Amino acid sequence: MDDNTLYGEILEEAYATGIGRTPVLPVSYPNGEIFAKMEWFNQFRSVKDRAAFFMLKSAEKTGVLTKDKRIIEASSGNTGIAIANIARLLGYHAELYVPASSSPETIARLKETGNAIIEVEDENSRRGKINIDASIRRLKERISEDPARFVNFDQYSNRANTLGHFYSTGPEITSVLDKITHVVVGIGTGGTVTGLAKYFKTFYPWVKIVAAEPSADHHIQGLKNLSVSAVPDLIRENRSLIDSWITVDDSDAREGVKELMELKSVIVGFSSGANFMACRKLMAEEPGSRILTIFPDSAEKYRSVYTSTGVIREEVFDTLSANINTVPDDAILCDFSDP
Repeated sequence: MDDNTLYGEILEEAYATGIGRTPVLPVSYPNGEIFAKMEWFNQFRSVKDRAAFFMLKSAEKTGVLTKDKRIIEASSGNTGIAIANIARLLGYHAELYVPASSSPETIARLKETGNAIIEVEDENSRRGKINIDASIRRLKERISEDPARFVNFDQYSNRANTLGHFYSTGPEITSVLDKITHVVVGIGTGGTVTGLAKYFKTFYPWVKIVAAEPSADHHIQGLKNLSVSAVPDLIRENRSLIDSWITVDDSDAREGVKELMELKSVIVGFSSGANFMACRKLMAEEPGSRILTIFPDSAEKYRSVYTSTGVIREEVFDTLSANINTVPDDAILCDFSDP
């Protein structure tokens, strides 16, 4: 089965499951426009629903994953949540290795799925930093105990992670937007940025691809600094598709969250705030840009972090979270359905 047939089938199944077709939030400034794909409107509330579904279904359709095997994966949050929920939905069992420093809400949501959740503590987690490397080491130790029992998608090297965005996110964007000049995406597994890079370089080669990389000492769940963390294979193999890099830090993420809350009455996750501020930095350098970015998730899983650190007051969070899953009136809806 060729890629177009395989991933076309998976795309149809993803849409039937409630994954994809997320709305786009426009944010206009005198020096440019930002369009953000609101990925918490996926079934399990993050951009990782796409990668998880495409990885699982491609493994299933090619015979790698069968019901007698257990899915095993390391994740700092959203991928784990997506895999755990999709596995349960489709009748599989999963074992997830997660940094102990992931937010309490993330850990709780993972455990709610009934899958095996192993919290991994290391020096990074004890300092409150998010680093997945120790979880990956524990996962590899576990697989070595019984290799035939486990299926590891390895989101950092799995081409279905990239192709999920090539076949779904990219076409959805261009079905409702034109004249995009830049795509700005934070670095995590590398799946989103490489998938969109492949799509735009294939069909809209004039669009510039910009990677937003967090500073080495960051605490932004879901993002990865490549100088202190292992470089994902997806990035290593597709680095030439990235035109430029922008650095963001914790203060950028917090500022982005606050600005979006004030401008649009939406409360997003830290990685969304970081992506947003990367767009703002790019607009300052290149006025008149029309930038597409990704908001990977909302603030649902970060309430305790936001309120304890003063990013958002309790009463403000309560007010805005009541409508966190309501599509904003000015959002651009997506009904793309052509695989």
